[in-house]
Amino acid sequence: MPIYEYICQDCGHDFETLVIRSSEKICCPQCQHENLERKMSRFAFKGSERFVGTGSSSNCGSCASHNCSGCH
Repeated sequence: MPIYEYICQDCGHDFETLVIRSSEKICCPQCQHENLERKMSRFAFKGSERFVGTGSSSNCGSCASHNCSGCH
């Protein structure tokens, strides 16, 4: 059961929702419209001490060498 991120094309509300069935109708919790765009989501995994994203290592502002192995 994945959690998807959406943005409502009518009111601009950005939200996440748990999708149980792929045929399930999703509507905006703010305006109740179904005119939604699913956003590209990144997932994270539990590292040794904190959650670590799977994107580029440039997300860590303190890594001058762009190698976050020393940060995590």
